Amino acid sequence: MSDIIVSIDDVSLFLPGDSSQKHVLHNISWQVRRGAHCALLGPNGSGKSTLLRLMRGELWPAKGRIQWHGPNGAEDSPLAGRAMTALVSPAQQENYQRQAWDLTGRDLLLTGFEDTPLVYTDSTAFRRQAVDDMAARLDAEGLLDRTVPTFSQGQLRLLLLGRALLRAPTLLLLDECDEGLDERYRQIFFETLGEYASRCTVVMTAHRAANIPDWCTGRRYVRNGRLLTAPPAGDAPDEATQALGSDAATNDEPAHGSGHIMLDLDNATVFIDRLEVLRNISWCMHQGENWRITGANGSGKSTFLRLLAGDEFVAAGGSLEYWLPSQSGHVNTLEAVRKGVRLVSDLSQALYGYSLNALDMVCTGFDNSIGVYRRFSEAERTEAKSRMALMFPEESAERLEQIGQQSIRHLSTGQLRRLFLARALVGGPDILLLDEPCSGLDAASRAQYLHLLDQLAAQGIQMIFVSHHNEDAPLCINREAHMESGRLRVVL
Repeated sequence: MSDIIVSIDDVSLFLPGDSSQKHVLHNISWQVRRGAHCALLGPNGSGKSTLLRLMRGELWPAKGRIQWHGPNGAEDSPLAGRAMTALVSPAQQENYQRQAWDLTGRDLLLTGFEDTPLVYTDSTAFRRQAVDDMAARLDAEGLLDRTVPTFSQGQLRLLLLGRALLRAPTLLLLDECDEGLDERYRQIFFETLGEYASRCTVVMTAHRAANIPDWCTGRRYVRNGRLLTAPPAGDAPDEATQALGSDAATNDEPAHGSGHIMLDLDNATVFIDRLEVLRNISWCMHQGENWRITGANGSGKSTFLRLLAGDEFVAAGGSLEYWLPSQSGHVNTLEAVRKGVRLVSDLSQALYGYSLNALDMVCTGFDNSIGVYRRFSEAERTEAKSRMALMFPEESAERLEQIGQQSIRHLSTGQLRRLFLARALVGGPDILLLDEPCSGLDAASRAQYLHLLDQLAAQGIQMIFVSHHNEDAPLCINREAHMESGRLRVVL
């Protein structure tokens, strides 16, 4: 038994706060052994993240038993699980974004030693040196003195990964660990993770085969809350599912500069916490254009989308003008901007801290509000349900009704990603701003999502798309710009 880290015996569980007590994991049995690195594979909503939380000690079985095997033998206290493991997940990242604590990057890394959200004790010289060494290894020294709210999605994810590695846990649990990292940071992280793989055992979830290191040879498959040792019959490989939607119709590329100007930026500079993030950007978007914005983590892409969505503002000396057909042309109020321009991003999802059911959350898109502040009409609920049906074409009407009544806190990251697009679509916006929209989606859902974006483009909804993965760009993209150090350069 000395090589066993976690033993799970016939465990079933339901999520905390679920009054129905419906099991989301069923009869799980698994012995995780030292050095047996393993990838958990399965579609969105299958139970992968829930299984990691069980192994972490954050969830408790309704049936069966879980034990952690440490130097003092087998223990069944969740505290033993917390002591032996470290978890990096989208939910953890969302919590830091939602709380917006005034932590520096150095403080964030220091919290890893005690596995606390904040720093509660003075750090030793040894720990401070270890933090500096980890930042240097991750090429993230420039983040140490910046505060967490100023980080990009990828920068925060990178430091959370470094935080987990600093703790040197016996079992490292990684839930879609590299989503949001650009190519350079992804390479740095996996090289660093490989160096630690001889010291800890890694169990990771992944929706992209290319994101599983060669040394992570084990495989387990999660389907409908059950753990399998072999892929279910009929599973399609990633390449096949990603090919879905390849027949989607593309827009004819417009002549550059044709059509009415919908977004017009002139000499725009944006400051966040007195830090200049965007610098002197002059750019415009015409009717018929669908843009892709590329750039490294921290270059300013997400801030650029938040500016266009009305969540950030141009400093004195610059301007941003809107022309939105759904809002009768030129608009000069934030209310009209937020109705005609919709943003879907990790951050907007993270900041939605309300525990609403899925249908109500989609309905909040009519006012582009965070939380419910009025009763929605039957017509609005009907439209919201139709948008949800677009997001889940594989589900029956009965299953969609069940999803609509579920708390968004009980849905997977991938399911939430699709619901936030449904929320953005209600009310008929003119422009969609999509910041890493395929993050957390399995291959089949990713293909369906991109196919839907092409369909929406054919219907006249324009989009600005940000992604670090070339294969994630929809076919309708016909313009491209590159962001570097807060400056935007048109490529195509």
